[in-house]
Amino acid sequence: MRPPNLIPIRNRRKGEPWNPKEFLKKWFTENLSLKAFAIVMAVVMWGFVASQRTGEISEWRFTRPLVIKNTPPNMDVVGLPVQSVGLWVRLAPSQRRTFNSSDFEVSIDLANFAPGPLQYILSEENLTYNNQPPPKGVQVYQIQPSVLNFRLEELIEKELTIRHRYSGNTAKGYTIESIRIEPPRVKLRGARSRLEKLTTIFTKPLEIQELENDIGFLVVLDISPDLRLVGEKKDFMAFIEVSQNVSRLLIRDIPVRTENANLAYRTSTRTVNVFLEGPESIMNSLNKDNVFAVLDLSKYPPGNHPKQTPKVVVPETVKVLEQWPIVDLLVLGRPANKSG
Repeated sequence: MRPPNLIPIRNRRKGEPWNPKEFLKKWFTENLSLKAFAIVMAVVMWGFVASQRTGEISEWRFTRPLVIKNTPPNMDVVGLPVQSVGLWVRLAPSQRRTFNSSDFEVSIDLANFAPGPLQYILSEENLTYNNQPPPKGVQVYQIQPSVLNFRLEELIEKELTIRHRYSGNTAKGYTIESIRIEPPRVKLRGARSRLEKLTTIFTKPLEIQELENDIGFLVVLDISPDLRLVGEKKDFMAFIEVSQNVSRLLIRDIPVRTENANLAYRTSTRTVNVFLEGPESIMNSLNKDNVFAVLDLSKYPPGNHPKQTPKVVVPETVKVLEQWPIVDLLVLGRPANKSG
């Protein structure tokens, strides 16, 4: 038998139409004690589940630099396979708010190791947290990699020749004539196996894009981290000389012009051929319309003057390598205006 205070939701006669307003009224006014109890139980269960989750252990994965300490004098580490180490850590709830992964340090102490190949196994002994062993509630359960193979080698010093490298292109029509590094050599310190096989060291690339003038500037040497400069820091300079590209040109039948012709004269030819050399940019503009030869008659007395070489008029940067034919000159004794 149903208790009198429990009324079915659909308490209506057969065939009676559904009334939503009546349903809502009964929902909010009837069985309130049971509904309140159900809500309280739901809140309690939610709080219990949440409290259980806050007690769970969490996991962190991160990397830290590998620190090498107390390397023996005149020794160096060669072939270290990694620069950082991965750590997998479990944290108790009490450590979550204060934990900081950057407080971890992973280090190797080489104070008591002899030169030669080494196989080093990383463990919790290589870890510190704020310069102390990891606290309770911080459990390191994996280190990756855990095994490191490397060598301890003797350090030596060696003087190397500096060679240049450059990037870019000079301005059009120009060529690098020379590049000089001062000082030309540098002394470096490093592991024997690394340094013994080197004879030169390069500069960082020198920028020559659109260069058309001689220039000097400071340069940086491309030295790998396992090598170090010996002595006081020096400034290394690069001095670059550029020149214009040179080309050669043959121009035939350029006119021979005469100047200061006060006396009548005769020449064996009125044109000559010239072979020229000069900057490419200038040579491309020369032809027999703007190149000519000049014969100054003021310095010739009357008579026969064979094998004369007229002066070829060209820009200063252009050289006359050859000209022909030779000009034979005859200066007559009468004024030029009476010449027939």
